[in-house]
Amino acid sequence: MAGAVALRFSSLSLLPSVSKCQSFINWRTGSSRASVTRSWTAGRASMEGFRVVSEQSKSVVLYHYPCPDGVFAALAAYLYHNAVGRPVSFLPNTVYEPLRVEDISTENVEIFYLLDFAGPQGFAVELAKKAKQVVVLDHHKTALETLPPNGTGPSNLQILLDMKRSGATIAYDYFLQKLQAQSPSQSFVRDDKVPRLETFFKYIQDADLWTWALPDSKPFSSGLNDSRIEYSVTKNAEVFDQLLALDPEVLIEKGKVSLKEKQKLIDQALDQCFTVSLGEGNFGQCLAVRADSVAHLRSELGNQLAAKSRDQGLRAIGAVVYIEEALNNSSMFKISLRSIGSADDTTPISQTYGGGGHRNASSFLLPARDFEAWKV
Repeated sequence: MAGAVALRFSSLSLLPSVSKCQSFINWRTGSSRASVTRSWTAGRASMEGFRVVSEQSKSVVLYHYPCPDGVFAALAAYLYHNAVGRPVSFLPNTVYEPLRVEDISTENVEIFYLLDFAGPQGFAVELAKKAKQVVVLDHHKTALETLPPNGTGPSNLQILLDMKRSGATIAYDYFLQKLQAQSPSQSFVRDDKVPRLETFFKYIQDADLWTWALPDSKPFSSGLNDSRIEYSVTKNAEVFDQLLALDPEVLIEKGKVSLKEKQKLIDQALDQCFTVSLGEGNFGQCLAVRADSVAHLRSELGNQLAAKSRDQGLRAIGAVVYIEEALNNSSMFKISLRSIGSADDTTPISQTYGGGGHRNASSFLLPARDFEAWKV
C-alpha cells in the first residue's frame, strides 16, 4: 500500500478479545442506556428542528452522513463505547443540511465527537463554548482551512486532522488507543475477528482517499454500495450490527458483477455530458452531467467525467449534478465535483458556494436557476 495510505493497525493482532459486540442503543424503545429522540418545529427545515436528548448519554457522536467513511468512523466509536460500557448517542450529520449548535442539547453530555465532518465554519468552536469537551477527528481540506489552528481555539476543543488517513481510520486509531490506555487487556473484537475488521477499514480508506491501491478495492466499494445499508442510526437502529456482519470476500464477488452493469450506466451518462463555466467562468470550464438517476455512482462517474474533460482541453474536473432527495427541494441542485491529478483543486469552487471537501472531491448546493447560467 502506498505510504500516503499507511494505516496504523500494527498492534491489533496482539490484543486479547472481548466476547461480543452488544449495542447500548435501542432507538425504538428508548429503554437503552443511550437514547436519541427527534422533535420537529413547525415551519422549519428537517434537520433544523432536530434536538438531541441525551439524559443518560455521557458521549454524543456526530458523524458524516451519508458516507461510508463517516459511518465506519462512527463504528469505531461504537466499538470503543461498547468495550468500555459507556452510554453513547449517535447523530448522522449532513454537509448539505448540517446540525446547528442551537439544535443540540449539551446537558449531561461529557464529550462530543465530530467524526469525518467538523461541521460548517464556526460550528466546533461554538459547540465547545456550550459543551464540556469537543473532539474533532477529520481529514478534509475544508476542515483544515476552517478550524482554528492548534492552540488558538477553546481549551476544551481537541482537533486531530490527518490528510493522509480517512476519517474512519483516524477514528479507529484514536478510539483503539483510548481503549488501550484505559484497559490494555481489552480489544474491540475477538482476536479471530480482527483481520476482517482491519480489512474493512483499509478498504474504506482506500476508496475514500481515491487511491485504489488495494486488490479488488473497486469491487469491494461497489459491493458495499450494493448492500444498501442505511447509514443513519436514527433510521436504522441495526446499522452497526449490519456492518459488522458483512463479509469482505462476499462484497468483492458481488461487486465484480455489479461493476459491469454500473459502467453501462456511467457510459450512458457520459454520452449526455455538456460544458459549463464553473462559477459563471470564475473557475474555468469543465464537463458536467445531470445524474439524478445515477447519483449513487457520482464518484466513479465524476472521475471518468473529469478524465473526459481533461482530454477535451478543459479543466480536469467533472461536475455531477443531481437533486438531493433528502432536501425535498427540486429547485436546488447538489453539485459533486471530482478532479484527477494535483493541478485541479475543487475546494475553492465548493467553498465559494458554502460547501467543501477534498482537493479531488468536494460538493456544494446551488439553486437550479443559477446553474442554468453556467451552461455554455
